[in-house]
Amino acid sequence: MLRSLRPDDLPALHRAFSRLTPEEIEYRFFHRSRELPVSVQRQVRTLDPACDAAFVLDDGGEIRGVADLHMQRPDSREAEFGLIVGKAIAGHGLGTLLMQRLLAEAGRRALTLRGLVRRDNARMLELCRAFGGTVSADPDDPAIVSVSFAPNRWR
Repeated sequence: MLRSLRPDDLPALHRAFSRLTPEEIEYRFFHRSRELPVSVQRQVRTLDPACDAAFVLDDGGEIRGVADLHMQRPDSREAEFGLIVGKAIAGHGLGTLLMQRLLAEAGRRALTLRGLVRRDNARMLELCRAFGGTVSADPDDPAIVSVSFAPNRWR
């Protein structure tokens, strides 16, 4: 079931994180860790509907994928996004479902979505391109690319 993330999902997020491989964690968070980052835990506890939107794939209380967007201020016209679906269940359209929901939310808010993706994260880059994302080099890091989605594309 695709639904909005709730603060009481934190235990399920911890379990979902523990099922990820070190490579999957590095693709999403740009470093390897065996613990759900404190910044993510804080964000889940303090989701602000004016600045944040987060969606999960709930499988009987277990989270199988997450997509989120975050604006610096409620009046921002752009937001950062992130998305993760573990390889163990990849290939069934779950990333596509999450990306559709994320882009619909961005369209509803008339936001440009921006995100950083590792250049070697072929699955994520393929998904972003399939939805019309523009990929450009990151001038500060050759291992990273910037992906953006124009506003109103998904209204």
